[in-house]
Order: sequence, then C-alpha cells, then structure tokens
Amino acid sequence: MALTKAQEKEVKRLQGLGFTETEATEMVLYDDEVEHGKATEFDLTEEQKKIAKQYTTVDSKRKNPNYVFTKRERKPNETKRSLIAKINQFLGEDDEISSLSVSNIERQIDFECDGKQFSITLTEHRPKKQ
Repeated sequence: MALTKAQEKEVKRLQGLGFTETEATEMVLYDDEVEHGKATEFDLTEEQKKIAKQYTTVDSKRKNPNYVFTKRERKPNETKRSLIAKINQFLGEDDEISSLSVSNIERQIDFECDGKQFSITLTEHRPKKQ
C-alpha cells in the first residue's frame, strides 16, 4: 500500500524517535485504519463488547443501602388553613366568581371571574431576625 505524503512525513518523524522504518510504517497504517473506523486486530469481540458495556454503564437506580432518604412530614399549619377557608368562603359568596376550588389546602385557591382564570397563593413569611 502506497503512503501519502503526510504519512511518509509521519514515518520520517517516527524514525527520528528511534523506530525502524517498518515499525513506523505499521504504526502509521494502523493509525489510518483506526481513524477511518476499519476493523483492527485489537477490536473487542461481540461478547467482550457486551461485558465492557455492562461494566461501563452507570446504574442510577441502584440505591445505597446505608443511606435511606425519608420524606419529612410537614406539620399542618392551622393558621394558613383557616385563612384559606375564610378566603374561600368570602369568594364563594360573590355571584361573579365561578369554578371556585382549593388546589392546596394551605396554599392556593383557583377560580374564574368574567371568563378569566385566577389563582390566589398564600405565603407565610419567616419572622425577621433580631
């Protein structure tokens, strides 16, 4: 197989590093095969590829048995619940408001007025630091 000018130049460079001409030519031809995706003698067999894939994939679903996440139970906020109930009662008395619903018992009320949809979100702020 005839070498291109760039490959010949690479062979000369490798010879300057101490490789023989045949070693350098083999390296350059092997590099060319690898760059063009051709099969080489060092490629893995299908069985080896399956095993390599098994060891290189990350199983994100695997859980660490030493550490378990527990979802924290929130204490019910009676103040917010009573405020949402009072706002809901107040809005329910208005004839212009339709589709009144409490989305979250401590947080949000959804309703329609004049064909438009609205929502009220109740936010309790933290106390200011002294």
